[in-house]
Amino acid sequence: MKEMTTEMRGPIPSWMIIDAVRYATGRMSYQVGVTVDWVVANWKRLPDHARLIIQKDLETEFDRDDRSRLTKDKWLPLGHDCDRQQWECVRAMWRTNENNT
Repeated sequence: MKEMTTEMRGPIPSWMIIDAVRYATGRMSYQVGVTVDWVVANWKRLPDHARLIIQKDLETEFDRDDRSRLTKDKWLPLGHDCDRQQWECVRAMWRTNENNT
């Protein structure tokens, strides 16, 4: 059996990054923190189209999460408060850019 490695040959495809963010959105586990940490650390290196898709997806989820919290739904699109706080770190990446332009 071949040993698995985390070393990749070449860049990570944009679709894989977008899929990872979409998978982690709404999770209530360590996966949110791991994904957010990676996205924040690599935000400036992501292709523009990937950043725009992630931004659009997360803004949609923030809107849904805001509505769910107002109506006191049991299911929250961004997960628990601690998960939402993590996603706020990603959101700050484009909000910081908007304020600097």
